[in-house]
Amino acid sequence: MRPAAKFLVGLLTVVLTASTGGLPAGAATVQATPTLTCSYSPNPATTMMDTQVTGKVTCVHSGGLAVTYKLVPYRVAVYGPFNGKMTKFDSKTGTFAYLPGYYPVDPETGKQEKLPEFSGEDEFTVTATASDGLKKNVRVVVDIQAPAKACSKTFTAKTSTLFNDPSGSASKQYKMLKYLISMIECTPTVNPDGSQATIKFSFYSLSYAPIQAALAAAAKRGVAVQALTNSHADKYPAWKSLVKKIGSNSKAKSFAATCWQGCLLPRTPPAAGAPTAWYSAQASSLTSRKVTFRDRSIAGAAKIVKWQWSFGDGHHATGKGPHVHTYRKYGTYSTSLKVTDEAGKTHTMRGSKTLPDDLEPEYPSLHSKVYLFSTVGTGSHSRQWVAAYSSGNPTYQQSRKGFNNLNVAVGDKKLYTILDSYYKDLVKGSQGRLLTRNYFHTDYTPGNSATGARPTTIHFGPQASGDINRDILKSIQCRYKVNGVWKRTDVRLSMYVLTRKGVASDLWKLAMQKGCNVEIVYTQTSQRLKGANGKWLKNKDGKTMGYGAADCLATPATKVVYVKKNGRKVRKVVKNSLNGPNGLCSGGTLKGHVPVTSNGIWVNRKSPYGGGRLIVRMSCPVAPKYDPVTKVWSVRCIRNDIFTHHKVLMVNGYIRGKAQKYVMTGSANWSTPGLRSSDEIITEIKSANALYDQYRGNYNYMKKVVTKNSKKRKGSSVSKVYALDITGGQQLDVRGMTDEQLGLSG
Repeated sequence: MRPAAKFLVGLLTVVLTASTGGLPAGAATVQATPTLTCSYSPNPATTMMDTQVTGKVTCVHSGGLAVTYKLVPYRVAVYGPFNGKMTKFDSKTGTFAYLPGYYPVDPETGKQEKLPEFSGEDEFTVTATASDGLKKNVRVVVDIQAPAKACSKTFTAKTSTLFNDPSGSASKQYKMLKYLISMIECTPTVNPDGSQATIKFSFYSLSYAPIQAALAAAAKRGVAVQALTNSHADKYPAWKSLVKKIGSNSKAKSFAATCWQGCLLPRTPPAAGAPTAWYSAQASSLTSRKVTFRDRSIAGAAKIVKWQWSFGDGHHATGKGPHVHTYRKYGTYSTSLKVTDEAGKTHTMRGSKTLPDDLEPEYPSLHSKVYLFSTVGTGSHSRQWVAAYSSGNPTYQQSRKGFNNLNVAVGDKKLYTILDSYYKDLVKGSQGRLLTRNYFHTDYTPGNSATGARPTTIHFGPQASGDINRDILKSIQCRYKVNGVWKRTDVRLSMYVLTRKGVASDLWKLAMQKGCNVEIVYTQTSQRLKGANGKWLKNKDGKTMGYGAADCLATPATKVVYVKKNGRKVRKVVKNSLNGPNGLCSGGTLKGHVPVTSNGIWVNRKSPYGGGRLIVRMSCPVAPKYDPVTKVWSVRCIRNDIFTHHKVLMVNGYIRGKAQKYVMTGSANWSTPGLRSSDEIITEIKSANALYDQYRGNYNYMKKVVTKNSKKRKGSSVSKVYALDITGGQQLDVRGMTDEQLGLSG
């Protein structure tokens, strides 16, 4: 060692000894680990709706090294900003300018669309990197505040049916939600009898920020505001903001609480006096693999003293928790919690967790959309017992892209009481109080002729046995007489998810065998898919998929058989029974292909038996698309900006024992979860007349929009099918596929 080096070592030793009060002889010299200390200002960054806010992220290296900054780009809802855009960002200083009220950048177009009236919390992530490579992520929270709004003095709640128009202006897109907001804003703090006024909402998702802002404002002025949503939606900004403002304790007068994978479907009930196992499983972000499991169990006659967790991937835990578990890969995991009390009594709850969390959750789910107001308006505008139900959730997506309906009944105390009782059961379920194994029941309200509220039959699901969907269809008579004249029944269905082979078979039979005119517009259906190599595609469990609802609908009215006659085989055309060579619905014409057409129609057949006709139209026509870079096939809508989210059956003819105009609507899809496991309501309105005409008009308008938005091909308006060319090394992206294709429905 050179003399200069020896001198420096000696000097360093002296300095260290002096600063530490002396080191033991022979002790090793320890160097401190460098750190980054970060903050941002202002904290929180607060601004008004549609108003830009500026700020700065500052990180200091413990060794005084230089630091640079990078905005983490939006990627599948992992990083923000979710609901705004960065108009300025300086990588050297960490300064930023954020403008709220925008959707994330579209990955295909690179554009950001305006997000109307967004308020609540947003966030984005900045990565700070020191010159020695040390990095740290900084999560910046932005609080966007909405201006205070008051009730319009002229607003009066009325019995009405409203439809949004996703193809129209913003006012038409958000027409239904704006009406709900008007009713929220006009809910007084007390009812006419002096009791506290209440607002009770249940829905599958909440992302439309103005609803959140209106509910929070109502609670602040003294209204008892109660909101329930399904557990998959508890991390969306609008919902998180509502929880922060009114709390999540469902035993309080105001709350925003979740039902973990549905409220009403009971798991295995506990024995008398035993505890009730119950838990939540929440990912730290929409696509994180880190999940926090929290115990929500309820003690029975004795105190719970033991918890045994299974996370579904071979890992387990004990103790109450919460337990944070990180999964190695995306997938669906069977989870469970077993609790034991001091008396030795046990109870086990089983569930499942799907990652990433932005996929549809495993069923069951809270799926009903119910809106209850004890009073709306004051003075001469005061209206009591206002009840509403809808096909759509208060979200931007379903307002801007999906056709939906909202039915409002004013002054129908019986309907309000029926739905209020149902809501109380949902709250019980959110608290882990298990209900009957078959919740399904039916109630009836005579309506209120003075306010125009219609007589309505209401069915509440889930239904453990029986089939309300098929009961309704089987009550249809296709040919009937009126004053001695034969009439033909018209059946029209607008359905978001149509994946049940049973109802598809019934619809097919009505048209192809019994003589009804049946027309269907759907968004999702189920079918079997085949690759170009001739092999059937398999579901995520590696099992070959069975034939689905689309295969049923694609079945011709006739089939050719060969019979022996005089020792020879003779060709004969006979009625088709839906049974093909490989089982139910395997005799269709799809043969493993994906239907797509220039106008959405892919079935248009007239039956030789009874004169019925079947027309099947996609609201969002699809085609397969291959990405040669990622080697992934996907099944996507040609244009995914318009679709039907209705759950509506319209009949002009003979149904439920008489000739009438009839409307069935509500929240339930014609899928297995919609019947067997999800919390749903289905309404039947008989002798609907004017209401039927409203729904029929919306149906006709929707068909025009679908045709306009379908892909144009010159000189062709006939059906076309595509085969997915799946070869070695290629994968199938199932995110755009249906429940049946995912193996979730039958």
